Amino acid sequence: MEYLSNIEIFYSTEISGNEIKLESDEFNHCVKVFRKRLNDELLITDGFGNLFKTRIVQIKNNSLISEIKDKIYFPNTTENLFICIPLLKNKDRFRFVIEKCVELGITRFCFFRSERTIATKFDGEKVKKVMIESLKQSIRTHLPKFDFYSSLSDLINLVISDGEIFLFDLESQVKFNKELIISTKNNYFLFGPEGGLSNKELEYLKNDRIFNLSSARLRTETAIIKLVSIIT
Repeated sequence: MEYLSNIEIFYSTEISGNEIKLESDEFNHCVKVFRKRLNDELLITDGFGNLFKTRIVQIKNNSLISEIKDKIYFPNTTENLFICIPLLKNKDRFRFVIEKCVELGITRFCFFRSERTIATKFDGEKVKKVMIESLKQSIRTHLPKFDFYSSLSDLINLVISDGEIFLFDLESQVKFNKELIISTKNNYFLFGPEGGLSNKELEYLKNDRIFNLSSARLRTETAIIKLVSIIT
């Protein structure tokens, strides 16, 4: 989408017939920040891969209506790549890694609480807001899907049993590369928290697909971003 590099897109799922409505933050961003007016053109995504070329036909106090003139669909090329992220103690780093993953094209996330996780609360609404902002910033059209699991065992039992698990450890002698990804399965890339996964969790996984990402010891968020830059 190189030709879109210098434009702004908006996000809305309020679609009726050939019209899209912008409300609340999206409306304010459009009208009060970008000073859009009647008959101005807007590019709007619904987060399902569609990018709509529209024209504003109505502006009210708290919403606007834009008429759809054209639509482009972009396929999701990373739908079988799941980034499994533990809650991180530092909220800024947690936000940062989500932003960068979305900007790089990741559309599936599993968040979980591990035994050594220091943070305890997960705010799904805040995570979704970060994802929407990153979606628009990077001119993406697929809003990521995510779930939260209260333990690693829940994550394994409910989700990962249907796919391939990739763990990462500095001591591993096996270097990770993109060719290891299995295109016909879901691929789950699992990272531990700041203190690492516990021995109990590692034993529970019983996984021999442990790989090395770097010769240096990386922070959790750095390791995730490095991995994502390789697979996308």
